[in-house]
Amino acid sequence: MRHAKSGDLVRLYCAGRLQDGREFDLSPGRKPMEIIIGHGDLLAALEHALIGMVAGERKQVIVASGMGYGPYREDLVQVVARDHFPKGIEPKVGLRLRVPTEGYEVIHATVVKVTDSEITMDQNHPLAGEDAQFEVTLLEIVDF
Repeated sequence: MRHAKSGDLVRLYCAGRLQDGREFDLSPGRKPMEIIIGHGDLLAALEHALIGMVAGERKQVIVASGMGYGPYREDLVQVVARDHFPKGIEPKVGLRLRVPTEGYEVIHATVVKVTDSEITMDQNHPLAGEDAQFEVTLLEIVDF
């Protein structure tokens, strides 16, 4: 049997659960993901867990917030004047945005509060500060 190693292209399913029971799926619509182990396509802890697995194997992986999506940082929550919000986009709570910066980076932000004059946006990853348990199923080690 072939065991997965760093550099292998693999197909997998990956689903997660937070400590409060909320579930999230990294394989939307239960479509397999394809990644190259070690290329940073998943959390490092998840990629590391794939090493040594064989096709058809399932594994539970617990990832602490510090090793996952990082701590929740209050300094990443910003209030902007409503007139600085992009024209043609209706701000509403839960809206996810890709915001370009002066350095040509793109920041992802979620609208968390809207008033008549201000919009509060949170740049933290939606799972920041959360410990998570993942179920990873390695479907195939792909020859390429």
